[in-house]
Amino acid sequence: MAIPAAAVAALLTLSGCSTDTPAAQASPSGLVQYTAAPDPTTPMQSPSAAVPTQCVKTAGMNVQQLTKYLKELRSGSGEYRSKGLTLDSSGLNFVPEAVQRPCEAVTVKLAHYWVDIKKTREATTLGPAAYEYQYTPISVSSHKAGPKDGRVPDTAPPQGTVCRGTLSVVYLGEDIPLRALPYSLELIDTTAPYPVEVHGDGVLSAVYIAPGSLESC
Repeated sequence: MAIPAAAVAALLTLSGCSTDTPAAQASPSGLVQYTAAPDPTTPMQSPSAAVPTQCVKTAGMNVQQLTKYLKELRSGSGEYRSKGLTLDSSGLNFVPEAVQRPCEAVTVKLAHYWVDIKKTREATTLGPAAYEYQYTPISVSSHKAGPKDGRVPDTAPPQGTVCRGTLSVVYLGEDIPLRALPYSLELIDTTAPYPVEVHGDGVLSAVYIAPGSLESC
């Protein structure tokens, strides 16, 4: 049974495409032409038979430009509002659409936090139990995503335990202050990760994994 967010009191204490053979200069939109390297498992094509593809040159982008690009990068699935770079229970997954994909790998930061839960009021006939939670940093690491599709190794969010959940945030630029982390979380009875809002100019994605149990918190 989900515990309403209003009942929670927050306590904050605290790779694709190749760049080996670029052709024309980048256009104002950032698109450049390149010829995809042949698959070694298939017969070689003649140069005239190679199909030119487009990719986005990200090497010269600043944090703001790269953040905007990655936020708008759609998934190759074509689903509405799908993202090319996502974070789920298996970690970072990079599956961008073919045309707007980056020409080179992009480097992002991944921060993990413990979310320690403590009951502050028992449930009564007048209302549900109330809880407070506290964030504690676990780690911050940098990872390269792309240009090839697939999972980025060693990026899976840590699982929660009894009375302790986890929050994972993918971002660019400066590290995220604790005050920017969510001040209202739904302490649901499932350990499946679900997206949450984390404020910050460079934030790309964030997921919360609830504790395994709240009964003894």
